[in-house]
Amino acid sequence: MKVVFFLIFGYLVGSISFAYLFTYFLTGRDIRTIGTGNPGAANVARSVGKKWGIIVWIADTIKGIFPMFIAEKYGITNFLLLTLIGSSAIIGHCYSIFLKFKGGKGAATSGGIILYLMPKIFPLVIALWFFVQKTNPRSPKILITSIIIFFIFLSLLYKPFFVQLSLSTLILILVGALVNKDIIEEMRKYKKEI
Repeated sequence: MKVVFFLIFGYLVGSISFAYLFTYFLTGRDIRTIGTGNPGAANVARSVGKKWGIIVWIADTIKGIFPMFIAEKYGITNFLLLTLIGSSAIIGHCYSIFLKFKGGKGAATSGGIILYLMPKIFPLVIALWFFVQKTNPRSPKILITSIIIFFIFLSLLYKPFFVQLSLSTLILILVGALVNKDIIEEMRKYKKEI
């Protein structure tokens, strides 16, 4: 029952759209109607200002951390359960109850889960994310290479917890694939083109 409560709690926390709130209070406009239309930190940075984009990115990262932090305070310490609770925040971010079940891509919120569970590897994740974005985020080869690099470093930095954290990572990859079906479809098209 406790886990179910925190899954719902995580979803509701994730549903808070800081991109929407900051844009509305700063400009009086709906982030979904400007720029790319995506209610995420990158669109805020492009449409409202880099400083505000960074603030939204940090807030969206905290959305991934906060439900797990509270759940752990109430005795939930299992890596997989914490990952599921954090993942519910990703789902909330991507399918916000406050935005008619629409939302952002969930990258920053996913980063929050990694930062909370595997802080030593977080700088590498940021570096890999920027590398993928700068090279070609639609390329399956680049994504797979990045994932392999991640798992190599995970085995080195978290050897005693490698199996549990690997399962947590696989959950995050699966959730990311489910909430970003359009990106997966783009990758398929890209693969056919080359």
